[in-house]
Amino acid sequence: MLAEETTTPDGQRTFELVRCPACTQVHFVNRTTGKLLGDK
Repeated sequence: MLAEETTTPDGQRTFELVRCPACTQVHFVNRTTGKLLGDK
């Protein structure tokens, strides 16, 4: 389950830690865009 995305006081987006059921590893996902941390 994804937690809500949060925004820091200076307006930067934060990423949520998600355990992937497909590969069992941990990924950082921007819930608003669905992009992984590091994706362009």
